[in-house]
Amino acid sequence: MKKKIADLAQQVSWGSKIPGWLLNLGERFLGFHQLNVAHSHIEEDWDKGSKDNFFSLACKYIPLKYELSGLENIPKEGPCVIVCNHPHGMSDGLMFGDIAMKVRSDVRIVVNEWLRCVRGMQPYEITVDVYGGEAAKRANMAGMREILQWLRAGHCILVFPSGSAASYSHQDRRVVDDPWQTNIAGIIRKTGATVVPMHIAGRTGLLFQLFTILCKQHRAALLAREIKRDSRTLHTIRLGKPITPSAIARFETDTALSDFLRLSSMMLQYIPQHSSLRTNEELPREMKPIEPKEDEETLAQEMAALPAEALLYAHESSGLNVYCVTAAQIPHMLHEIGVQREITFRAVGEGSGTSCDLDDYDYHYDHLVMWDPAKKKLAGAYRMGRTDLITREKGAKGIYNSLFFNLGSRFIEEMSQGVEMGRAFITAAYQRHPAALDTLWMGIGHFLNRYPQYRYLYGTVSISADYTKASRALMLSYLKSQCMLEELSPHISAKHPPLEMELRSEDARLLPTAVADVRALTALVNALEPDGKGIPVLLRQYLRLGGRMVSFGVDKDFGNTLDCMVIVDMQNANRRIVERYRGKY
Repeated sequence: MKKKIADLAQQVSWGSKIPGWLLNLGERFLGFHQLNVAHSHIEEDWDKGSKDNFFSLACKYIPLKYELSGLENIPKEGPCVIVCNHPHGMSDGLMFGDIAMKVRSDVRIVVNEWLRCVRGMQPYEITVDVYGGEAAKRANMAGMREILQWLRAGHCILVFPSGSAASYSHQDRRVVDDPWQTNIAGIIRKTGATVVPMHIAGRTGLLFQLFTILCKQHRAALLAREIKRDSRTLHTIRLGKPITPSAIARFETDTALSDFLRLSSMMLQYIPQHSSLRTNEELPREMKPIEPKEDEETLAQEMAALPAEALLYAHESSGLNVYCVTAAQIPHMLHEIGVQREITFRAVGEGSGTSCDLDDYDYHYDHLVMWDPAKKKLAGAYRMGRTDLITREKGAKGIYNSLFFNLGSRFIEEMSQGVEMGRAFITAAYQRHPAALDTLWMGIGHFLNRYPQYRYLYGTVSISADYTKASRALMLSYLKSQCMLEELSPHISAKHPPLEMELRSEDARLLPTAVADVRALTALVNALEPDGKGIPVLLRQYLRLGGRMVSFGVDKDFGNTLDCMVIVDMQNANRRIVERYRGKY
């Protein structure tokens, strides 16, 4: 064997007096032996002319095995920073380097002082000292300057922003990443680098964590032992979508950017192994064949026969009209609404499973119907329930959402000034129509102008099971932490609340700084979704208006959708948007 890179006799002051057999036993216990043997094999390969890089050979001889997804997300050129959590120790760095070197050779990995003994890593490393206190901080300035220069030259940096392996957190009652240092965020902002988040699953062993609790500054002695432990595991590693310089520029502080990057990395752990687009893991529900659509001429005649006051709004340029009608006025159109609802909802993994999505509530609710008279087609619809009228005639059970939520008397009293909105859809043919959503909301605005006694809009916004578990957990945690109406939420509860769907506590704490607004939330969801979709359009619309959440439930009969009960107080809503839809009323 060539010269050792980890020699126990040199690690202790009295090592020369320890018998060789005891040193050998100690090196095997601490993992030094396996590390020395692997490094010896690497150097032998190089002596024989091997062109394989150090990281590849290290993963081969230790050995370290991993299951990787998202390699295509690493840009092949240009300044790039790959940020990663640090669950293990040295093995993280070896796998990190092996992955990056599959795409580009101009990589440098930021490592701590302990790894300087690994000769094969020296051509690739930029060294910092995470254990040395104030003196080390001054010395680390040289490392930061080297990182800055490397990125400005258009190269790639690999970094564990926590600086050291994850530790046990008493607050979270589990092993979590140490706080991420913000200096790397500052460098990213200065260099205009693209950032790729990465996540490695797992954690260190119990002995390592015990040392962390008792004497964290001395746990480095066990890092080689952790490599030995890691060689017995198949590691799951994921690379997220690139975060562009334009997206990074939205963050005004290094702390906000650092928290966003950490959350982007940690969100990858919520993606199930061998995941697909769908998150609904139940067996497929029985879906009945959808009933035939209504005849266009019949619909056109029915709409033309409506009284003039039924027309709420006519969009001049698009020709789309919005009508407010009752079920009795539109028997054929009501059937078409039920058919188109089912078609539209099934397309996003929801749907009632019935042949026509109509229920008893459709017959005592108002309907906003968006109609295209030129093409004689239904473009969309919204169901509107005037709460005071409904509860007067049918009691609280007459409210559709009483099926899914326990509505307290205080909630019912407040919403007597409210309109329950729901069952909204825009048909597939009009979903990309530039004026469709705007026209439908213009109809809502004019509905409120017609009935000015109503102050609130409320109802459920659905987040379908077509979103990944990661996105659903993120949206639910964000809404709970930043968008709750605390004074009313105690007076309503879901009959089937979402269980084990939120982010872990250490990740949820990042939300106030990392996801300060809907744009940042949309960016994170977009990065997590394989098809790149953002948050649901209606959710974004309600949040733009200033909507607040009061409860969350799961509709098991509607594709396991996550239902978010939202209230918009029109007196305190975004004035610019309100005036857009209601005019100067």
